[in-house]
Amino acid sequence: MITKRKYAIKASSYIINLLGEELIGSDSLALFELVKNSYDADSSTVTISLNGILSKEGTIVVEDTGNGMSPEVIEKAWLTIGTEYKRKELKISPIYHRVSMGNKGVGRLAVHRLAHKIKVDTQARNELFGSELVINWDQLIGEGSHIEDLSVSVDHGIAGLIKCGHGTRITLSDLKNHHWNATKVRELVSKLQGIINPFAPKDDFKIIIKSDDEMVQKWIDSVTPSSEFFANSLYRFDFKLSKSGELEEDLATFEWKYSFNPVNIPQSSLATPHYIERKEQLMIDSKTFSAYDNRTIENFYLSNKFLDAFGTIQGSFYGFSSEGKILDLIYGAGKRELLKSYLAQIGGVKIFRDGIRVYNYGEPNDDWLGLNQNRTKRMGDHFSKNQIIGGISLGLSETKNSLIEKTNREGFIENENFDLFTNIIKAVYSYFETWAIPNREKIKAFVDKNSITKKIGFSETIKELEQKLEAKNLTKEFSSLLGQVKRDYDNMRNVMLNSGMNGLNLTIVFHEVEREMGFISHDIMKKGCDLDNIRMRIKSLMILIEKFMPLMKNSKNTTVAASKFADRVASIHATRFNYHKVLFSNRFNEEDTADFKITGPAGMIMSALSNLVDNAIFWSRERRAKERENFKPAVMVAPDMIHFDGPAIIVADNGRGFQMDEDEMILPFRSLKPNGMGVGLYYTSLVMEIVGGKLLFPPVDSIDIPKVYDGACVALVFPNVNKEN
Repeated sequence: MITKRKYAIKASSYIINLLGEELIGSDSLALFELVKNSYDADSSTVTISLNGILSKEGTIVVEDTGNGMSPEVIEKAWLTIGTEYKRKELKISPIYHRVSMGNKGVGRLAVHRLAHKIKVDTQARNELFGSELVINWDQLIGEGSHIEDLSVSVDHGIAGLIKCGHGTRITLSDLKNHHWNATKVRELVSKLQGIINPFAPKDDFKIIIKSDDEMVQKWIDSVTPSSEFFANSLYRFDFKLSKSGELEEDLATFEWKYSFNPVNIPQSSLATPHYIERKEQLMIDSKTFSAYDNRTIENFYLSNKFLDAFGTIQGSFYGFSSEGKILDLIYGAGKRELLKSYLAQIGGVKIFRDGIRVYNYGEPNDDWLGLNQNRTKRMGDHFSKNQIIGGISLGLSETKNSLIEKTNREGFIENENFDLFTNIIKAVYSYFETWAIPNREKIKAFVDKNSITKKIGFSETIKELEQKLEAKNLTKEFSSLLGQVKRDYDNMRNVMLNSGMNGLNLTIVFHEVEREMGFISHDIMKKGCDLDNIRMRIKSLMILIEKFMPLMKNSKNTTVAASKFADRVASIHATRFNYHKVLFSNRFNEEDTADFKITGPAGMIMSALSNLVDNAIFWSRERRAKERENFKPAVMVAPDMIHFDGPAIIVADNGRGFQMDEDEMILPFRSLKPNGMGVGLYYTSLVMEIVGGKLLFPPVDSIDIPKVYDGACVALVFPNVNKEN
């Protein structure tokens, strides 16, 4: 006979361990939960006292002047695990109008990680008496096998419990950590100070850290405030992303400021600060939007639609030099290691919601933006995680719960919204890096004044790497890859040297290659080196060399009509013109159009012209994404026999035009394209130098071209001797 019975679902008392000691990853996170409770309670200050922590009798006291708790709140909220007390609706505090940060009902269990015993003294606003409760966690859990069997005694009606008449004091005793020292205290203080957004400090909430032990207090006082480092950063980038207009398809506003502040560096080339401020739209790789946007028109820009989930996003990035000479000049002798240690602990980009830190973003083991990975994978100069301090500010009330914190308080749940948010911040950060490159090169030139004439020692570098690989028993893993790198490099070097290019251009190319080799060498010698990372770096180097491979191919000089190059580029890009609905005009094919012959390495010239057309296609499409269906992208290739000191091939488009100075555009790794490498124009300038010509950027209104091509105009100017009579 079948019988049916109902059973109550029970929770083991061990769940207190799971949700407290084992769920919370660190002591600082545990204290953070208590600080957050004080913030939610409308307290203006929270004081953390590290009393007697060098002995086994030490205590940690967290005290605030907030709302306190009534007997009812103690019962229905504080002693109820997973309560919906803060979750039922978006709670706004009555005094400081703060959005409640704690909403899972388990944060108070974090103290179980810190201590075996807890004492809570509390008194609610406008009440004459306070309440007190004491919990011995080990004893409590041992009282019953299930959580419903546990009980806590609370004493009510105590007078004079809280000096100011309201607030909460939590005293943690029988601490689990008995190994405090200067390093651990300083690390804890730094983390606690970092709970509040240092880039936009809150005037209505202050964290005070102190100790009754003179030695511990000295350790606390020795922690340098973040503001001191920020004030002397070399590079700074501030931004704000906000909605524009009322429609979801309206493009969001991207306001940003970049500054270079070479204070205390006595060098004329560095003495002038560099400042840029713009208000535009944020361009992002169109693939980012594919999962969110069903429009047929390409989307390059962040629109209001994609800010719905996050509201206004603001932030700051501060960049630092890792050069010892620069650090000594800026911070003074003796503080170099202090800054490096600080950046190792604090470096990275953090997230703040309503001014309060969201962990674990920006922690030493977290690199959520892939800053170190960028430095490995992408070409050019990129800040590593320990050269950047940054903060992203969000408003909880604006995010509409699209970014949800994990129960263990170690970041957001990685859903589609978080992926989109990450890509948005990566796009913003790429602007910062792009505009910082020329200033970073000035710093390099200052540190190594002989860098331009530096002897190229690639062969020696290869030999050193081979020796290091042999010492690490890694020869079998990487010898073939390095052998291919050396062969390609030697071929490229010989061609470039024999072409008569000037020393500066040669050095730029070889410097980038050798710099990558230096990274590989450093990674090989690391303790417990990452083989996959080394392999990635070597392949990255091969990609860099590959960008210049056309310099090694078809290098034999031939004489070809300019119109043939135009016809060829039209054929190469025909599919892209059709797919992207770009109007292409080859004016070499028009009646009575002049033609001329070009003598030089045809493959290299073809590659250079193709680079220009590729850029023109992208930027004309980009403008269409902004102006939508009413705009028709257009690209033109045409001859010019009158405006320059030699015959020229003109490439013009109706994109947004150049955003950088001419001398900046032709340098490597300057790119405003999302995920662009920034070597196209640089490569083209090298090719024109080889053939004895010029790469020029004439204003569109200075030459005779149709007015529709009002974007960028580039001229490949060839030696006058090639002009047909």
